[in-house]
Amino acid sequence: MPERVLIIRQQFRNPNSWIAGPYQLTLNYQPSEAPFPSPIIQMQPGVKEFWRVANASSQAFLSLAVLFGETAQQVEIIALDGIPVTESYKTTSIMLPPAGRAEFIVTGPAAGQAASFWQTGFDTGPIGNANAAQELAVILGTTLAQEPPAMPLSPAKPALAGPQRFAGLNRLVPTKPRKIYFAEATNGTNGPTEFFITVEGQAPKVFSMSDPPAITTTVGAVEDWTIENRSGETHAFHIHQIHFLFMAINGVPLVAPQLRDTVVVRAWSGRGAYPSVTLRMDFRDPEIAGTFVFHCHVLDHEDAGMMAKIRVNPR
Repeated sequence: MPERVLIIRQQFRNPNSWIAGPYQLTLNYQPSEAPFPSPIIQMQPGVKEFWRVANASSQAFLSLAVLFGETAQQVEIIALDGIPVTESYKTTSIMLPPAGRAEFIVTGPAAGQAASFWQTGFDTGPIGNANAAQELAVILGTTLAQEPPAMPLSPAKPALAGPQRFAGLNRLVPTKPRKIYFAEATNGTNGPTEFFITVEGQAPKVFSMSDPPAITTTVGAVEDWTIENRSGETHAFHIHQIHFLFMAINGVPLVAPQLRDTVVVRAWSGRGAYPSVTLRMDFRDPEIAGTFVFHCHVLDHEDAGMMAKIRVNPR
């Protein structure tokens, strides 16, 4: 089917400020807020298109929807973070943290029907940055639309010998549990905030490139990590080298766990239990051996110290 690649980025009104301030979103580098007119996506009426959407912003959390009038339409999710979902499913809202990607099928509106593509807004917590609602594009159903080309099908490849990477992860017994948490601390009354990602039992520390690994494990390990947020703003957990199985939110198992590489960890309200996600980490592939990082993918948090190293030793 026709395929579109849509890149969502931020354009800051004061790019020279060290504090992330007001911004507008852009769609494929086109501003979509007054005084600029919204970009226009032309579709043949009722046609199905395959959309690949990337949140390439530095710190915006997105809740995406396709609206006909004011009604959110169902889209069919095919893949998340570059990995096909276990089974496609339909939803009216797609939540994407910074660096998150989604691939889904959209049905075009009828000719002349009001339709649009929106960031419907995202609450990042009591001290989080504003992520206001914003129209990203007008969707125009017209018989004059020239549909984008479909991606050609690749020739069939022979089946790989042996198991696929990450195969059967949901059925495995983890070799070790770990708890890791996001936290923040103000550096003086008027100074910047320090950001930490800490393995429970270790002292919170702003990341330095010379730090030793915060976690050491071995090829063959399968670990369950609980990631807590002990701060008043939402964070985005990301790890290099692997995808993880997103298994639970606040200890409640997900009906259909999916492989991801970036996931939202909601802000703490200041009372009660810390919000958390549970992730199953797969270090079985021998090519994983080495040292790499995990961090918050809100880039000003990462740059201010919310990062740590993991070393995976060969067997």
